[in-house]
Amino acid sequence: MKKLLKLGLLSVALIAAVVVNASNKVKVEVLTSNELSITMSEVIEGEVISVSDEEGEVVFSEILSASRSYTKTLDFSKLKQGVYYVKTETGEAIKVTPFIIVPDQGKTIKGATKTYNAPVFNIENGVVKLSIDNEDQHNVSITVYAKNSSIPLEEVRLNESKIVKNYNFESLAISEYKIVIYQGDYSYVKTIKR
Repeated sequence: MKKLLKLGLLSVALIAAVVVNASNKVKVEVLTSNELSITMSEVIEGEVISVSDEEGEVVFSEILSASRSYTKTLDFSKLKQGVYYVKTETGEAIKVTPFIIVPDQGKTIKGATKTYNAPVFNIENGVVKLSIDNEDQHNVSITVYAKNSSIPLEEVRLNESKIVKNYNFESLAISEYKIVIYQGDYSYVKTIKR
């Protein structure tokens, strides 16, 4: 009964959603029963767009050139049923939009796009200021290690929309540190030398 209820709720969600805006910049749309359109504006040189399945196997990938707009129409008629992810990636952010292939059609899930913004590091007078725009409020883990150590000096877990942390390494004896950040499914590593 629970499985039937879950399937029913999923079907309602799928039927209700046909188009999703990943942001003002990315639009993912099902055109026909076998075609998916990806449209982007203000494309940055080196931006990557990819489509992968639930296991992470990439079924399409392209490195883009700078342009005002980009459109790609993909035929997914030969893909097996399941969940797929359209991912756009720059140095500043990763946007992930899921879509589902069910018998003879594809569906996007309205409101399911997630944004993962890269952390920003500013270093002044020995103080490292770390800031993360986390508008989707992913769980964020920040761990600081001294050089060649596996024992954390600090470990925090947050899920605020704007994260700001300051680290003063100037007075410490060690000259190199590693800051490891997990934001949702993505990780970032920054080595700080003073």
